[in-house]
Amino acid sequence: MLYKEKIRSLLSGWKMLLFVLISYSVLFLIAFQGLIISKQSTTTIQKQYNQIIFDKMDSLSVNLINYLNYIDDFARTLSVKTDLTRRIQDNHDVPKDVIEGYLSYFRLRLPLYIQILTDQNRVFAYPPIDQEEEERFKSTMTSFPWYGTRLYLDNSFIRSDVAPDFHYSSFPQALYVSKNMTQDDHSLGTLTIKMNGSAIETLLDTVRINPLNAVFILSPEGKVLFANSQPSSEVSAYLQAMDSKQLDELIGKNGNAAGSGKLKIAGQDCYFIYKQIPSTTWEVLSIIPMESLHAESISVWQTTAITTAFSVLLILTFGYILYTKLLLPLQRMSRIVRTAGEGESPERFVYKGFKELETLHAGIYRFFEQIQQQIQTLKEVESEKRRLELHVLQEQMRPHFWHNSLNALRFMAVLHGNATMADAILALTRMLDYTLKNSNTLFSKVEEEKEYALQYIRFQEIRSMKRIDLNLEMDEQVLHARIPKFTLQPLLENAITHGFCTPFDRKPWLNLRIHACDEGLRIWIEDNGNGIEPATLQTLLEPKEPDRDGMGPTSGISLRNLQQRISLEYGGAYGIQVHSRLGEGTQIEIILPLVIIEEKAGGYHEGHDC
Repeated sequence: MLYKEKIRSLLSGWKMLLFVLISYSVLFLIAFQGLIISKQSTTTIQKQYNQIIFDKMDSLSVNLINYLNYIDDFARTLSVKTDLTRRIQDNHDVPKDVIEGYLSYFRLRLPLYIQILTDQNRVFAYPPIDQEEEERFKSTMTSFPWYGTRLYLDNSFIRSDVAPDFHYSSFPQALYVSKNMTQDDHSLGTLTIKMNGSAIETLLDTVRINPLNAVFILSPEGKVLFANSQPSSEVSAYLQAMDSKQLDELIGKNGNAAGSGKLKIAGQDCYFIYKQIPSTTWEVLSIIPMESLHAESISVWQTTAITTAFSVLLILTFGYILYTKLLLPLQRMSRIVRTAGEGESPERFVYKGFKELETLHAGIYRFFEQIQQQIQTLKEVESEKRRLELHVLQEQMRPHFWHNSLNALRFMAVLHGNATMADAILALTRMLDYTLKNSNTLFSKVEEEKEYALQYIRFQEIRSMKRIDLNLEMDEQVLHARIPKFTLQPLLENAITHGFCTPFDRKPWLNLRIHACDEGLRIWIEDNGNGIEPATLQTLLEPKEPDRDGMGPTSGISLRNLQQRISLEYGGAYGIQVHSRLGEGTQIEIILPLVIIEEKAGGYHEGHDC
């Protein structure tokens, strides 16, 4: 039975299972996306590296060809200098300043060494060399395959060779550029310009894209002529052990001047790019381990895998805690509420876990204990509500008493022939009717407010025995606009009570204009009364404490009250503005939202905002 209950609880938590399933699906998609991105980034990175290396090889070729052209021009010019050939022919030493002058003339900044080996087996060198270096130089020159037949070769031909540096055996390979020196078709010797391999190593370093990238210059026979400053010993040994045919088969050049591919060196997968240097028989070869190319994509994949594994573990842990400490207790509490609603006694169980659920668990039982008290309280509230409704009905009888009394007085005034008094009582009665009509309503139409204001003005004319000229301007549209109840009367009362009081001695007039505008509904009331003192004007709309009796000069509905009502209902964008000049009059402007109240059967309803 307990086993079935657990299965039922698990199935009832299908939302939790759906959440876990969606979470795992999202994680799987993230992991799959990481794999796709890793593979795409590998291909993209390989293409980018391929293009970068080719561009660097082109730059290397240009620089190397420029070096060779500089040395070639220098060798040709130096070999035919008359004063140099004359000194060699006379078997004299070549002064240092002569060679330096030629170097300065060509503006060469390369690490060049100039050697001349005469037919008498003498050596002239700049910078000077010792006897041991001289012998190594002679040995290096005689090892060149063309040296024995140099007299039969074209004297204008420049020969370039790569051999060990004769200065020090520990130095890298050096470039030797040689040319025959002749005088009247008679051989004087061989001019050789040596360039350190370190300069070419520096050029090869610029081709590398990372520290594991090895770059070489190969001869047509596949021999390594130059390498970057710190090449991989495994790669160098691997290449030096191969001949031209083996290298061609490994790389698969097939006579192409440039290409790329993959090979395996010492059990390590590598990527290679080769390109022939124009105007030479040399080739530049770049070899880089595949793992260094894939380092960035592997990093992306590893990060994705670690994040996914951590997320799975986190979701499992979170799901277990959520199920045992949240889902199961909530299901039991839900069952308790359901059974209690059916009239059964709720079962009790002990819960320890989340503090909020512990509070909820304890509160459920307290809730059922308080239900009866709440029911009793509701009964008492209903009884009190009925009592208050009766009280309200009784209170409503009092205004009707005053209404009936005013009507009686009006008829008495008519019977006694006092028409003025009858008109005053009639105006007062209509004002009372408007006040009692829909006493719980906070808004009315502009048309209703206008009629109420006209009755008030008529009453004030009779009371003060003064004719007040009223100029009324209203759009037909705004007559059905919604306006807070008792908006116009306080403004007119303010003008009549304060504006037209002593020492006012002119004929009073009022302008009341109500129009629709861009801001909404604009109400403009202007009088020619006494105006307002500047000090009073500044504080006119500021909130103040009410009088002790609760009655102000406008029967409790003042400008301040109206300003507060508008601000509370519509916000700070709407309200009252008062402009006044002492002795000339006052202008009051009110901006309200324009909302049209449309008539329907059985009453009114609010229409659209304008």
